[in-house]
Amino acid sequence: MKYLLPYRFKKIGVFIAPIGFILWFCMQRGFITKLFIFLFGESNNQSNFPYHIANVCIAIISFFSFLAGMYFISFSKEKVEDEMIQKTRLDSFQFAALMQFFFIIISFLFMVLYREPTNAGLMLFFISTLFIFWLCFIGRFNYILHFKIIRLSRS
Repeated sequence: MKYLLPYRFKKIGVFIAPIGFILWFCMQRGFITKLFIFLFGESNNQSNFPYHIANVCIAIISFFSFLAGMYFISFSKEKVEDEMIQKTRLDSFQFAALMQFFFIIISFLFMVLYREPTNAGLMLFFISTLFIFWLCFIGRFNYILHFKIIRLSRS
């Protein structure tokens, strides 16, 4: 592939993605708001307006840093980029797309059969759909790549 990033971006992605995910998860669970209240005290003006803005900014920054980290991991070259790795990358993209397709079908069936989703439920569905694709791709690509390398090195 012509448009791959240099290998050093993979290390950056491995660092950025978990931090972004953990920060986003903490913000969703309300830990960030509790931390702000602990550090700065309860705000008396306009019903915690600064906390709301801080939460939104942290949510946006952490979510997109997670996505950027996943992008860096997925689209970075390996130390040795050859045809086997390119084929494995393509097969992993196809596998991830298939898994995402099955996830979408099963999720829609679940939503139709059991309950009408709320706005939060739809947001979770779309975010999970995005995560499923990238996590399936990265997991399968690295598993196959390292499994083949281990198997070929033993032969």
